[in-house]
Amino acid sequence: MPQSVLSFSCPRFIPLCLLAFTLIDTTSSDLQGLDHVYPVAPGDTRTPLTLGLMLSFSGDYVNKGAIPGIQLAVDTINRVGVLPGYVLEYSLTDSKCDQTVALTKFFENIVWSSPPKVAFIGGGCENATIETAKISYFFNLTQMSCDSSTPEAEDRTRFKRYFQTLPNDIHLSQAFVQILNTFNWTKLHTIELEYRLFVQTVDRLISSVDTHLGYNITASSFSGSYQSTNSLNSIILRGTVFRTESRIFYLAMYLNDTIRVVCEAYHQNKVQPLYVFITLGWYSDGWWDSSTVNCTRHQMEIALNRSLAITLDPQIRDTNMTTSSGLSFNQYRKLYLEGVSRLNLSDVYDGEPCFDVVWSYGIALNRTIRDLKYDPAFNKLAAAASHLPPNSTFYMENFTYSNYVILERMYQHLSNLSFIGVTGNVSFGPSGIRVPANIRIQQYRYNSSGQLQRFDIASVPLDSNGQSQGFHFLPGESLDTTWPAGVPHDGRIDKRTIGIELPLTIVLYIMATAGIILSIACVVFVAVYRNRKLIRLTSPNINYITCGGCMVLYTSIFFLAIQSTDETTTTAICNVRIWLWAIGYSVAFGPVLGKMYRVYYIFNNPKPNKKQTVKDWMIVVLISVLVGIDVVILVIVTAVPELRTTAILKQSIEFPQTVTGPFQDTTINCIFICDSQKGYTIWHGVLFGYKGLIQVVAILLAFGTRKVKVKGLNDSKYIAAIIYVTSICLVVVIISFATLREEVNTLAAIYSLGFWCAATIILLLVFIPKVYVLYKDPLGENIFPATVVQTESDHGKVLKLERQIKELQQQLAQEHEEMRQLCSKANSTETVDHCVTSERNLNSDSNYSTLYSSCETVL
Repeated sequence: MPQSVLSFSCPRFIPLCLLAFTLIDTTSSDLQGLDHVYPVAPGDTRTPLTLGLMLSFSGDYVNKGAIPGIQLAVDTINRVGVLPGYVLEYSLTDSKCDQTVALTKFFENIVWSSPPKVAFIGGGCENATIETAKISYFFNLTQMSCDSSTPEAEDRTRFKRYFQTLPNDIHLSQAFVQILNTFNWTKLHTIELEYRLFVQTVDRLISSVDTHLGYNITASSFSGSYQSTNSLNSIILRGTVFRTESRIFYLAMYLNDTIRVVCEAYHQNKVQPLYVFITLGWYSDGWWDSSTVNCTRHQMEIALNRSLAITLDPQIRDTNMTTSSGLSFNQYRKLYLEGVSRLNLSDVYDGEPCFDVVWSYGIALNRTIRDLKYDPAFNKLAAAASHLPPNSTFYMENFTYSNYVILERMYQHLSNLSFIGVTGNVSFGPSGIRVPANIRIQQYRYNSSGQLQRFDIASVPLDSNGQSQGFHFLPGESLDTTWPAGVPHDGRIDKRTIGIELPLTIVLYIMATAGIILSIACVVFVAVYRNRKLIRLTSPNINYITCGGCMVLYTSIFFLAIQSTDETTTTAICNVRIWLWAIGYSVAFGPVLGKMYRVYYIFNNPKPNKKQTVKDWMIVVLISVLVGIDVVILVIVTAVPELRTTAILKQSIEFPQTVTGPFQDTTINCIFICDSQKGYTIWHGVLFGYKGLIQVVAILLAFGTRKVKVKGLNDSKYIAAIIYVTSICLVVVIISFATLREEVNTLAAIYSLGFWCAATIILLLVFIPKVYVLYKDPLGENIFPATVVQTESDHGKVLKLERQIKELQQQLAQEHEEMRQLCSKANSTETVDHCVTSERNLNSDSNYSTLYSSCETVL
């Protein structure tokens, strides 16, 4: 409001008479004489009007530093005549920042003591203010606070005639949004004292900031009770004050607790450049120089260096501009600090807002006195409300706690206030809370003398609705001056989606490509030499199938080695790789199993029959059955949504995080793994179990033909080797699936190596012997050598028969010799003929012929 609205002349300069602090006993630093009225100077004949004043001189919050500002405002009002015919005085009491004490003192020293108070200022801190503001209305008192900024006071239904010159701290959320945006911070942790002022402010801060996408605001709190297990003492002893990944901390607490937290930060090495604290900006200058903790000033400075302070700016930007009181801010500050020195005070804050509270009441009382003088109807109503005799004139000194008329007129004038105070423009919104204009950002840094100091670095202007108008560095300030070593990291854990390591992918791709080339070479070999006797006798069509299955297995390695950072793509890859390796393994191993069975059938059938041998088409049917089982399992799995394989993003176990840079920026490495909603391990177990069953059957067949000795065409020993090696590969793959499923790189390497070895062994042991034989015997002339094919059991029979033949031959030779001797002695023709006939009979001996025939059959 312009100065012309006041009913007094306000000079532009107030002389040294404003230094009237002698009204308070300055011989004691604890300000003895509380709970008494502090009157004006003796000899002043003006009628006194008394303000009730409640501050906090002890407890969690101390604001006795407001007294020099209050006294300066009272003296200014009295000496320039703001209240015509009246002189202003105040009655001071101590709330000890305790709600119970505050209520007691309110009744004892404000309501029940004389003289009646025309208005009430207090009560020293948030706890005391809230409790007294709930009841002051019932005594027809307006109440104004210069030391509370709780959002709770916005409720006009509970705090009907309450005002405060500090804007609600909820507006700090606007500054935090701008700070986070400017410094590219998204993670903030608040440590709060469990008092309504701080709890409600932080709650509103979290709800406000969380509406902005990407911010992560967390909070921890501690009790104000020293006996509580959640007290700051207990938390410090447990070492859990900073148990969080955040590196930016907002300390929402009173000064004494802040000192202890900062000291603990030093002992835990939570200091620059990795950690930044944001404190409240209304702490007194040099507050870190404290003897209440086991930290020196230097250690506290180390912990605070480059941290920030934030407050709803109570200071006018043009410090030389004359305010409504006739003082510029610089003039006020000079007088205020002199008063602080006279009173030997160490807490120098709340002076400016309390000055403006007293000045606000001076203006409201001035207008009410004027209304009483010039509005007879209003004067009459006021007189009746104070129960004065009829036709009596009401004066302000007649005010009683029953006079609701004066209450409402004072409330009206306070609601309409608008003037330039030492804290800037003073006006109140509908809830009685001061409309903020600016948020002040400061930084703790060393000055040119090497002393830690708070420097103003930026401001966040607010509009009439409390919305921020951007972050503005002050002249000479910038990101570079604020953070010379670079903006600190906020401790957020950035997430990065990674894939299979590139070197591993390259190696696996090379292996898979080499395998496919080998498969193609084997196909070409069979196609070129399929008319050769050797190739014809080894079932070229079955060999084609073997090569095709191995190609599919090699192809699956490409999908095992590739890892997309896209969920949809990875899901497709997960499903394709399962189909490829499952079917490829069956197609590649099926011919091996079929050939092994054919060998087993030939050498273990008691009545071999050429028409009953295992044909190629039977092996093809066997392969088809194996593939069909795979298809049935995979179709069921794909068709059921709960079983269907999808890509799930998880933190990498192999490379969980990466820490880089001077600020130790941390990045969590995430990777997609193949999984399903349920049963992923179970149906994989079914698939692996089925493959394992095939391997067991093949091993039994190989064991049953282990002593077969086949030369030339017979490759049963190579087939047995294939079965043993592929079984080992499959077991390794199964074990890796069960134990390393989330270690994607390791799993991909083992899977790929296992399938690559299986396919390569199949190709090498099936085709390399044939290449060698074809090289040695291109025409196949020695495919069937004279050496007889025998089993070990038949070999024993042959040896026995050979011994019997030798015995018979020896017996026959002996009989021949005897016959010759007899014939040589015979002289008659009849005797000679008989000898010849007997010899022929010996040559055709049935036992010998039968035995010899059996031997030939076996051979």
